[in-house]
Amino acid sequence: MKPKIVFLVMSAVNKATTVDQLAKALAPHTVLVHHDFSQTPEFPLSADNVRFVPQPLRTGWGLFSFVEAIFHSMQYALEHLDFDYLQLLSPSCLPIKPLAQFEAHVSGRAEAHFDCLDVLRDQDALMSIGYRALLPDKTLRFRIGRRLSNVYFGASQGRREEAGIWVRSKAPRGAASWLALALTKALGRRSVGGHVFDENFRAYYGTTWFGARRHVIVQMIKSFQPPAIREYFSRMCLPEEIVLPTLLMHLRLNKGRMNHDFQHFEQSHPRLFEESDIARLQQSPAFFARKFPDDAGAPVRLRVLDEMVRTAAPPAPVRAPRPQAAPPPRSSYIVPASPLTLRASPPPP
Repeated sequence: MKPKIVFLVMSAVNKATTVDQLAKALAPHTVLVHHDFSQTPEFPLSADNVRFVPQPLRTGWGLFSFVEAIFHSMQYALEHLDFDYLQLLSPSCLPIKPLAQFEAHVSGRAEAHFDCLDVLRDQDALMSIGYRALLPDKTLRFRIGRRLSNVYFGASQGRREEAGIWVRSKAPRGAASWLALALTKALGRRSVGGHVFDENFRAYYGTTWFGARRHVIVQMIKSFQPPAIREYFSRMCLPEEIVLPTLLMHLRLNKGRMNHDFQHFEQSHPRLFEESDIARLQQSPAFFARKFPDDAGAPVRLRVLDEMVRTAAPPAPVRAPRPQAAPPPRSSYIVPASPLTLRASPPPP
């Protein structure tokens, strides 16, 4: 039987015509759009398969409210939409294969599709972003951890790109690097760092853009509920790349590789795909890719849709925007208590 898929798109500042084009490429499946009208008040969409998340939250890159908006949207999907699988997308994503192939893919054995690195076991990840996972943002401990990262890597330009993210990479050389590594590993101990992680609840780092079956979405929301979890995650720097893979890995499910192909990074952000990247995308085993230009008429977008997906459509005519609603109370996306129990971390100094 053909699976019912919901594509959740987190929107804030991209053009409405771009999101409309994406939605039409994903038809007949439902495209659930969480749009931050406070950033782009006029946002008319005309694709027949689009639904807006009511009472959207204020979002922004690296803010905990972005994580809350994802969970608020997933809760809405559970309560109001009939689906077997949910795929999270950004407005800069596009499918790079016919949807029929993706439908067959999500009907396989895997319960969720994502990739990530174990922060405490992967030394590059530990020294690149360990301080973000283990120490509250804007505290003295956080600043010390970030300084230790800089000391460890020094002038090295080495880096790895995997799991939809990138980390700095090098073998430690010299006493300063070895000392920075030892001190950072000490922070990885819960008794020293004061974080919520241990052998039973490890920290993972990876791409935000995952896909999962309905029962996994239910379990993720339950795992997000405990006050100790939410309070600790809310104090993280750039939390979405840690919160989502950590909760998914904690579920110990049947995991498949991520559904996305990511463009190479320039500094901290992936560069835009160009027409010269078409051949690479055609060889990719992924089903989606990002980032594409925020322009529905961009040649690379039109070629991908026409040559690889075969659902190209001209920009849609505009219509009146849907009304903005006030943000919901936190309790609107809380579900019954999870069996997960964690001690609250101590307050920052």
